[in-house]
Amino acid sequence: MKIPEHRRATAYYILIILAFVILFIITSYQYKLTDRMFPLLVSYIALPLLIMDLLALTDSKLGEKLSLFFSAKTPKEVDKDADKTLRTIGQELKIFAWMGTLVLGIYLIGFLPCTPVFVYCWMKYRGGYSVRESSYLAIATIVFVYVLFEIILQYELYPGIFLYWYG
Repeated sequence: MKIPEHRRATAYYILIILAFVILFIITSYQYKLTDRMFPLLVSYIALPLLIMDLLALTDSKLGEKLSLFFSAKTPKEVDKDADKTLRTIGQELKIFAWMGTLVLGIYLIGFLPCTPVFVYCWMKYRGGYSVRESSYLAIATIVFVYVLFEIILQYELYPGIFLYWYG
Protein backbone atom coordinates (compact mmCIF):
# COMPACT_ATOMS: atom_id res chain seq x y z
CA MET A 1 0.00 0.00 0.00
CA LYS A 2 1.55 3.18 -1.23
CA ILE A 3 0.77 6.63 0.11
CA PRO A 4 0.94 9.32 -2.59
CA GLU A 5 3.50 12.07 -2.10
CA HIS A 6 0.94 14.83 -1.50
CA ARG A 7 -0.61 12.84 1.38
CA ARG A 8 2.61 11.88 3.15
CA ALA A 9 2.73 14.89 5.46
CA THR A 10 -0.71 13.90 6.75
CA ALA A 11 0.46 10.30 7.11
CA TYR A 12 3.49 11.38 9.17
CA TYR A 13 1.23 13.47 11.39
CA ILE A 14 -1.08 10.48 11.93
CA LEU A 15 1.90 8.26 12.73
CA ILE A 16 3.14 10.72 15.35
CA ILE A 17 -0.30 10.83 16.98
CA LEU A 18 -0.48 7.02 16.78
CA ALA A 19 2.86 6.79 18.61
CA PHE A 20 1.54 9.09 21.34
CA VAL A 21 -1.64 7.02 21.68
CA ILE A 22 0.38 3.81 22.03
CA LEU A 23 2.63 5.48 24.60
CA PHE A 24 -0.49 6.70 26.40
CA ILE A 25 -1.89 3.15 26.48
CA ILE A 26 1.36 1.76 27.89
CA THR A 27 1.54 4.53 30.48
CA SER A 28 -2.11 4.12 31.48
CA TYR A 29 -1.56 0.51 32.53
CA GLN A 30 0.72 1.81 35.29
CA TYR A 31 -2.24 3.61 36.94
CA LYS A 32 -4.73 2.11 39.38
CA LEU A 33 -7.67 0.35 37.76
CA THR A 34 -10.16 3.19 38.29
CA ASP A 35 -7.67 5.84 37.15
CA ARG A 36 -6.81 4.11 33.89
CA MET A 37 -10.34 3.31 32.69
CA PHE A 38 -11.09 6.63 30.98
CA PRO A 39 -7.65 7.13 29.36
CA LEU A 40 -7.76 3.57 28.02
CA LEU A 41 -11.28 4.05 26.70
CA VAL A 42 -10.20 7.13 24.76
CA SER A 43 -6.99 5.47 23.56
CA TYR A 44 -8.62 2.27 22.41
CA ILE A 45 -11.20 4.27 20.47
CA ALA A 46 -8.49 6.48 18.92
CA LEU A 47 -6.28 3.55 17.87
CA PRO A 48 -8.54 2.00 15.19
CA LEU A 49 -9.68 5.43 14.00
CA LEU A 50 -6.07 6.50 13.41
CA ILE A 51 -5.27 3.24 11.63
CA MET A 52 -8.33 3.62 9.40
CA ASP A 53 -7.38 7.25 8.71
CA LEU A 54 -3.89 6.14 7.71
CA LEU A 55 -5.28 3.40 5.46
CA ALA A 56 -7.68 5.90 3.85
CA LEU A 57 -4.65 7.87 2.65
CA THR A 58 -3.36 4.96 0.58
CA ASP A 59 -4.07 4.41 -3.11
CA SER A 60 -5.57 0.99 -2.46
CA LYS A 61 -9.05 -0.45 -2.78
CA LEU A 62 -9.31 -0.55 1.02
CA GLY A 63 -8.21 3.09 1.21
CA GLU A 64 -10.83 4.10 -1.33
CA LYS A 65 -13.56 2.14 0.48
CA LEU A 66 -12.64 3.72 3.82
CA SER A 67 -12.59 7.17 2.23
CA LEU A 68 -16.00 6.60 0.65
CA PHE A 69 -17.42 5.24 3.90
CA PHE A 70 -16.26 8.10 6.12
CA SER A 71 -16.45 11.07 3.76
CA ALA A 72 -18.70 9.85 0.92
CA LYS A 73 -15.93 10.94 -1.45
CA THR A 74 -13.22 9.14 -3.32
CA PRO A 75 -9.63 10.01 -2.35
CA LYS A 76 -9.31 12.07 -5.55
CA GLU A 77 -12.42 14.09 -4.62
CA VAL A 78 -11.04 14.57 -1.12
CA ASP A 79 -7.75 15.83 -2.60
CA LYS A 80 -9.63 18.19 -4.91
CA ASP A 81 -11.70 19.63 -2.05
CA ALA A 82 -8.78 19.79 0.40
CA ASP A 83 -7.71 23.04 2.01
CA LYS A 84 -4.92 24.44 -0.15
CA THR A 85 -3.65 26.82 2.53
CA LEU A 86 0.09 26.48 2.92
CA ARG A 87 1.14 26.08 6.51
CA THR A 88 4.70 26.63 7.59
CA ILE A 89 6.48 24.53 10.17
CA GLY A 90 6.39 27.56 12.47
CA GLN A 91 2.60 27.73 12.26
CA GLU A 92 2.30 24.03 13.00
CA LEU A 93 4.71 24.35 15.93
CA LYS A 94 2.57 27.15 17.38
CA ILE A 95 -0.40 24.78 17.48
CA PHE A 96 1.73 22.13 19.18
CA ALA A 97 2.90 24.79 21.67
CA TRP A 98 -0.74 25.59 22.47
CA MET A 99 -1.49 21.90 23.01
CA GLY A 100 1.70 21.44 25.04
CA THR A 101 0.69 24.39 27.21
CA LEU A 102 -2.72 22.79 27.74
CA VAL A 103 -1.18 19.48 28.80
CA LEU A 104 1.29 21.24 31.11
CA GLY A 105 -1.52 23.33 32.58
CA ILE A 106 -3.62 20.24 33.24
CA TYR A 107 -0.63 18.52 34.83
CA LEU A 108 0.17 21.49 37.07
CA ILE A 109 -3.22 22.97 37.99
CA GLY A 110 -5.73 20.29 36.92
CA PHE A 111 -8.58 19.91 34.46
CA LEU A 112 -11.20 22.14 36.02
CA PRO A 113 -9.14 25.35 36.41
CA CYS A 114 -7.22 24.85 33.16
CA THR A 115 -10.18 24.11 30.88
CA PRO A 116 -11.92 27.51 30.90
CA VAL A 117 -8.61 29.38 30.73
CA PHE A 118 -7.50 27.38 27.70
CA VAL A 119 -10.88 27.63 25.93
CA TYR A 120 -11.01 31.38 26.52
CA CYS A 121 -7.45 31.97 25.27
CA TRP A 122 -7.88 29.68 22.26
CA MET A 123 -11.15 31.27 21.18
CA LYS A 124 -9.91 34.82 21.80
CA TYR A 125 -6.40 34.64 20.35
CA ARG A 126 -6.61 31.79 17.82
CA GLY A 127 -10.30 31.95 16.90
CA GLY A 128 -10.68 35.72 16.83
CA TYR A 129 -13.83 35.72 18.96
CA SER A 130 -14.74 38.70 21.12
CA VAL A 131 -14.05 38.79 24.85
CA ARG A 132 -17.72 38.17 25.58
CA GLU A 133 -18.09 35.24 23.17
CA SER A 134 -14.86 33.68 24.42
CA SER A 135 -16.04 34.06 28.02
CA TYR A 136 -19.41 32.46 27.28
CA LEU A 137 -17.75 29.54 25.53
CA ALA A 138 -15.26 29.06 28.38
CA ILE A 139 -18.06 29.11 30.97
CA ALA A 140 -20.22 26.73 28.92
CA THR A 141 -17.29 24.35 28.50
CA ILE A 142 -16.43 24.23 32.20
CA VAL A 143 -20.09 23.71 33.12
CA PHE A 144 -20.36 20.88 30.57
CA VAL A 145 -17.14 19.21 31.79
CA TYR A 146 -18.11 19.55 35.46
CA VAL A 147 -21.67 18.30 35.00
CA LEU A 148 -20.66 15.41 32.75
CA PHE A 149 -17.64 14.11 34.63
CA GLU A 150 -18.07 15.17 38.25
CA ILE A 151 -21.86 14.92 38.60
CA ILE A 152 -23.23 12.46 36.01
CA LEU A 153 -20.27 10.06 35.68
CA GLN A 154 -19.01 10.73 39.23
CA TYR A 155 -15.47 10.67 37.85
CA GLU A 156 -12.92 12.69 39.78
CA LEU A 157 -10.96 14.79 37.31
CA TYR A 158 -7.22 15.15 37.82
CA PRO A 159 -6.68 18.04 40.27
CA GLY A 160 -3.11 18.89 39.25
CA ILE A 161 0.23 18.34 40.90
CA PHE A 162 0.08 21.66 42.79
CA LEU A 163 -2.94 20.46 44.74
CA TYR A 164 -1.01 17.36 45.78
CA TRP A 165 1.99 19.47 46.82
CA TYR A 166 0.08 22.21 48.62
CA GLY A 167 -3.28 20.59 49.30
